[in-house]
Amino acid sequence: MVGVRVLEVSRVAVQPGPYPPPGETVQLSFFDSIWVSSPHVQRLFLYPNTAYVSFPGIVGSLKSSLTRVLPFFHPFAGKLTYIPSAAKATIDCSLSGICEGVTFIEAESDLNIHCIATNEVHDLESFVQLVPNITVSELPTEVLGVQITSFLSGGVALGIAMHHAVADGKGLWQFIEAWATICRTESVPSGLSPVHDRALIKYPGGDKIAVEFTRKMSHAFPKEHAIHESPSTFVSISARVLVTIARVRGLADDNGPFIAAFLTDCRPRLDHPISNGYTGNCVSHCFSWMTASDVARPGGFVRACAALKEAIRKATEAPLAGCEGWADEFLKLPAGRAVYLAGSPRFNAYDTDFGWGKPDRVELASMKLDGEVVMVRGKEEGTVQVSVALHAQHMDAFAQRILS
Repeated sequence: MVGVRVLEVSRVAVQPGPYPPPGETVQLSFFDSIWVSSPHVQRLFLYPNTAYVSFPGIVGSLKSSLTRVLPFFHPFAGKLTYIPSAAKATIDCSLSGICEGVTFIEAESDLNIHCIATNEVHDLESFVQLVPNITVSELPTEVLGVQITSFLSGGVALGIAMHHAVADGKGLWQFIEAWATICRTESVPSGLSPVHDRALIKYPGGDKIAVEFTRKMSHAFPKEHAIHESPSTFVSISARVLVTIARVRGLADDNGPFIAAFLTDCRPRLDHPISNGYTGNCVSHCFSWMTASDVARPGGFVRACAALKEAIRKATEAPLAGCEGWADEFLKLPAGRAVYLAGSPRFNAYDTDFGWGKPDRVELASMKLDGEVVMVRGKEEGTVQVSVALHAQHMDAFAQRILS
């Protein structure tokens, strides 16, 4: 090993709201919006002498204390998002915005932490390996990321990446100090009550200035990278999976079709709505046709979200439109060009208790199609389990990409 090797990438979830003002959507002020296209601020802490505590112990303490501090700083767990209809950037703290949680990277390194910590030279090559690398080439993007790295020679490095549009230096240090206190003392600091409501910033024409700053500073974001509103959990997960599959299949320069096939419940949408207790099939068949290169290239996530949302909109407005051709359309799906999305993040699979406890794992054993994706509500609160079937030659690359 040379440099840094990632051991595990996980997520630290924040409990869903209600949150204090401004609640689930934080409108950026003109102070914030000038930073929308800036890279994340990456703060690195080096601790060469940690022999008295194990790395698993450090990881556990950091995760548990991060879980406790995030409810006080809920915008830090959200997604920075652009809403074209309002020409504004916002922090999405809704369930779909925070469902993934904060990225938490565990890594190990054979670098010499003692040299890095004591050398007056700014060792950029080493530093950048020890902090999370979060892209801002498209929105939505994560606000916060954490990386903890153990060194073979002893010691650890803590890297924190924070988007500048969400917090300035004082705001970031409030968060870091509160997190450190909780981690060290296992108790919440007395009087901890950070304020996130941008409505407190009062200046004549401030909203117009924020819009203008966003327009000027977001020139690096292609137009298709804009999401009109936060996607649902199903859409956001599906879009991410679609993009990753398209990329591992090498479709970045392919102008052929790429299709997402999925089902939507139409019980409440029929002219004569059907009770949720109905157990027979009552689902619309949706086929979202896209161009492969549009999905695989940068910006593919947002384009995939838009395509999925449009298919859902059509099915919602006219659930039986074209039903005569559903079978033909399914049969004509080209091999290697379709992704089959099944299940739902709303299915409470892990609540299935027959009297001997809840299951440790729930899977669809009949997954056999290349490109089949099945979702259920995850085992842990606020998570979604996503099972994916791919050709063996693509599976390792998919796993690596989807977790990075």
